Amino acid sequence: MSALLPARAPITSSPARSTPLHRRAARLGIAAVVVAAGLGWPVPSESASMIAGPHGTTSNRAAMPVAELPHESEADPRRAPPTVPGSQPLAPAPPPDRRDAPDPFILHDNGRYLLYSTQVGLHNVPVTTSPDLRHWSPPADALPQLPAWAAWGRTWAPGVTQLADRYLLYFAAHHQSSGRQCTGVATSADADGPFVAQPTGPIVCQTRLGGSIDPHPFIDADGTPFLVWKADGNAIGLPSTLFGQRLRPDGLALADQPVPLVSSDAPWEQPLIENPALVAAGRSYVLLYSGGWWESAGYAVGYATCNTPLGPCTKITVDRPLLASASDQAGPGGACVITGPARDQWLAYHAWTPGAIGYDNGGTRSLRFASLTWPNGQPAISR
Repeated sequence: MSALLPARAPITSSPARSTPLHRRAARLGIAAVVVAAGLGWPVPSESASMIAGPHGTTSNRAAMPVAELPHESEADPRRAPPTVPGSQPLAPAPPPDRRDAPDPFILHDNGRYLLYSTQVGLHNVPVTTSPDLRHWSPPADALPQLPAWAAWGRTWAPGVTQLADRYLLYFAAHHQSSGRQCTGVATSADADGPFVAQPTGPIVCQTRLGGSIDPHPFIDADGTPFLVWKADGNAIGLPSTLFGQRLRPDGLALADQPVPLVSSDAPWEQPLIENPALVAAGRSYVLLYSGGWWESAGYAVGYATCNTPLGPCTKITVDRPLLASASDQAGPGGACVITGPARDQWLAYHAWTPGAIGYDNGGTRSLRFASLTWPNGQPAISR
């Protein structure tokens, strides 16, 4: 199977994300195919415990119960009710084989959880299910057929929501005519697919800004759907910028005009920011994002607060990220928020294992969880 896979590029001082040797093409390496074939990887030990507050300060501390729950990724994604009082709930657990799951997106739907990720091996959009965030099925392909405009091998960072009686999957893929990564949408009657892509072309493709990737749907409390994504400026030597825009009620096209939310300007974020995820937090909103180079220990998660889903937004983690590398994880990123079975909240994200950063070094970006609380309306994590 390795003969079918595109080549992988070394890290350069001016990383671009729009060529066949681009960073996420490396996700289709031998390690990914081994995992897709059902072979397991050794399970690394979990050791360090870390909590990060709104300005990135850390200390060794146990997980705290959740008092107020902003909301992101239910099947009907609006603000969630408060947590059920009681003892500390059982923590989620990733698949024990530490399979590759880059840019994870978790959807809660009809009593089960669905984990989608960037392309791994021959699966364009891997999807695996769990009844409890602890026991996971083998992966299947939620998007087995790409649209005609998309080239195989670079399907990235899916996001899924439900509108009316169907599910919508937003994904980035290589736009053959422009040579950039662009965002498309696919629909299905079932959350695990198979999804069928719309044949009319991408719904957003900012070619003059380097392309449009990492789409993430959000439905506000009044039912209005939005999409946030990244303009891939670093692919053409520009700063990377996160955008938001209202979706049409059916979710199949964008409405109004795109609005820039934040750009890559903090030192720790260089050379790029990406992977936006919007969360309602009381009367305001939190925009999570990843910053730094994806295949390094410097990759991390930061956030901004926003007055509305379309801004204005103010970066909070300017001096240091919310979630960074620790003794048991390297380069965490691709974060999203999920409400667990006990109505507790968790940050789901991927990370390398220290000592195995990068696919050429035998690494995988496996699923991780951190407890999420909201003191004074700001996200705080503990592990």
